[in-house]
Amino acid sequence: MTLGFVGTGTIAAAMIEGLCATPSAPPIIVSPRNADIANDLAARFANVRIAASNQAVLDDSDMVLLAVRPQIAAEVLGDLRFRPDHKVVSLIATVSLDYLRGAVAPAAQAIRAVPLPAVALRHGPTAIYPPDPEIRTLFDTLGTAVVLDNEGEFDTFTTTTAVMASYFAFAGTVTGWMERNGIAADTARAFIGQMLSGLAGTAAAAPDRSFAALADEHQTRGGLNEQVFRAISQDGQMVDLDRALDGVLARLRAAHA
Repeated sequence: MTLGFVGTGTIAAAMIEGLCATPSAPPIIVSPRNADIANDLAARFANVRIAASNQAVLDDSDMVLLAVRPQIAAEVLGDLRFRPDHKVVSLIATVSLDYLRGAVAPAAQAIRAVPLPAVALRHGPTAIYPPDPEIRTLFDTLGTAVVLDNEGEFDTFTTTTAVMASYFAFAGTVTGWMERNGIAADTARAFIGQMLSGLAGTAAAAPDRSFAALADEHQTRGGLNEQVFRAISQDGQMVDLDRALDGVLARLRAAHA
């Protein structure tokens, strides 16, 4: 099966890198819109080629993955002619399934997915809706497919992916503080990176324990961890983060209205 990517940005590139790391990487066609990324992928992977246009991607593909920015989705999709046999996977966070089905008609199969950059390393979860065995297999190849039963769940999962930049900014704040206190930047970066990786490993090794329980276990009463946690939280909750997630979910729901 030939995969065609309309849009060649960060997520599309991550998916392609992950797929090309598999023993039997499929033929992949990418659109020319982002020339630097498209050229880099085609130069590194023999199974990747650049189409002359977005429509040319569709014409030569069996599965079409839509990876354009939400702001230009309507414009791009309006110019494309899909075939009934196309399977279309939308990676566009704000495009509802109902809208997608109308935009890609007469293609009969449309699925939403929200892969993360870690798929380049064939790691991490990808939420998909509606259930589709072939798409589940695709994203299990790139990490772990999380199959959801309704679009409301999908929007909730999509909302949680909006914390990635904040995670790295959190790490950057800590390393910046270390640097201001005399620690070399590369030493601070290595230490915090390994510390956070270790904490992620601890959570992965204890799936029966909630994150709240782990937070409790990692702070001693009157200790240093408790001091920082109390300073950045309110009654054990990061209320500003809660509000920010509520805002993202509201934005997604408004986009579907």
